[in-house]
Amino acid sequence: MKLPHSLSTRREFIVTAAGALATASVSNVFAQGAGKIRVAVIGTGGRGCDLVRKLSTIESAEIVAVSDDYEPHLRNGARYAGKQAKTFSDYRKMLEQIKPAVVVVAVPLWLHYQVCCDALDSGADVFCEKTMTHSIEEGRKLAAKVRGSKQVFQVGLQRRANPIYNQARAMIETGMLGRITAARCQWHRNNNWRRPVPVERTHAKWNELEKRLNWRLYRKFSQGLMAELGSHQMDVINWMFDAAPSRVMATGGVDYWRDGREVADNVFCIYEYTLKPTHGEESRDPYTVRVTYSSLCNNAYEGASELIMGTRGTLFLTDKKGLLFLEKGADDVGWVKKDASGTNASIVTSGKTLGLTNDPWAFRGKPVEIDNEGGDDTREELVSFLHHVRDRDLQTICDVNIGLRNAATILIANEAIDARKTVEFPRDLRS
Repeated sequence: MKLPHSLSTRREFIVTAAGALATASVSNVFAQGAGKIRVAVIGTGGRGCDLVRKLSTIESAEIVAVSDDYEPHLRNGARYAGKQAKTFSDYRKMLEQIKPAVVVVAVPLWLHYQVCCDALDSGADVFCEKTMTHSIEEGRKLAAKVRGSKQVFQVGLQRRANPIYNQARAMIETGMLGRITAARCQWHRNNNWRRPVPVERTHAKWNELEKRLNWRLYRKFSQGLMAELGSHQMDVINWMFDAAPSRVMATGGVDYWRDGREVADNVFCIYEYTLKPTHGEESRDPYTVRVTYSSLCNNAYEGASELIMGTRGTLFLTDKKGLLFLEKGADDVGWVKKDASGTNASIVTSGKTLGLTNDPWAFRGKPVEIDNEGGDDTREELVSFLHHVRDRDLQTICDVNIGLRNAATILIANEAIDARKTVEFPRDLRS
């Protein structure tokens, strides 16, 4: 959503945003369209089947085909898609015979570029799961192809469809956090990231099948934790800052799950961003903000979250809940009301209820809570994409340019880990 800079006060912005989102959500607007959009899904593994399930709940989407070259995955995809969907082990035959209007690409990362190109060549609009491409060079070529095609393209970074993150963007844009000074992101889990192989190790095809199912663990097919997890959170930072990083320092390794994998089981990064002062600051000189990112496979403390810190307040963000902590001594932002007893009362912004948590960390003060417990940002990103397809609007919530910037952001971190040195963000992709 483009933020209305002309609004005179922060309160006016919040009230306007609340009314707009509450009365005209993406889902409701799209449901008014006539006819169905013919959708095919390529890649029906875990994530692909999740997308199929979401699509099956969208009234204006008709799943006409699913494709996967691994029969168990194809069988699962067909079950979720419904009897009307045809099945194909060869996606190229599917594109030729079915000629879908929309193709959803959920194949392993190393195949993204070629499958997206083939789908675009077939004339389809394309939704591509993150990360957009396996390399920056592939990303540049795909971006050029999409721009030349005039077809609708969206990358699956679903936090851009989440009301919590849209609310956070509005808070930052309108100055509620003051001058942004630092950020911390993480995705911590406690599991080995392996999927079981349905044959004995002695089977002749065990090695081939193991690499197919656990492609995320091998460098030829995957870009590891940064691509599979860090892409989401670094996209949040790029979005909130409206900028790309200038450089990154990073380290990581296979230090716990020493089981033959080739990608790191832990990564730690420090990104530097150069931002311009806003919100009436006297100095107009650019300044540096540092963002830390970590991902673990042996400890799940605090899970996946982003922490954005400013001179007036701090935002703690997850996909289901957000917390705003105001700094002590910060001016009244003009939109937190107090009831007769003097305590802060709940309010509504962006169609979501904000209220004080009953169990805050005392030293951080009482946070304002942004709740999205019943939300489904994966479904909403698909709804938004189909809405853009219907309107022939190329400016999706995560278009090819955003996808390329995101890919470069996470890929330079992997480069920094491998080279053991600071890596600059490509200058041609900064604007």
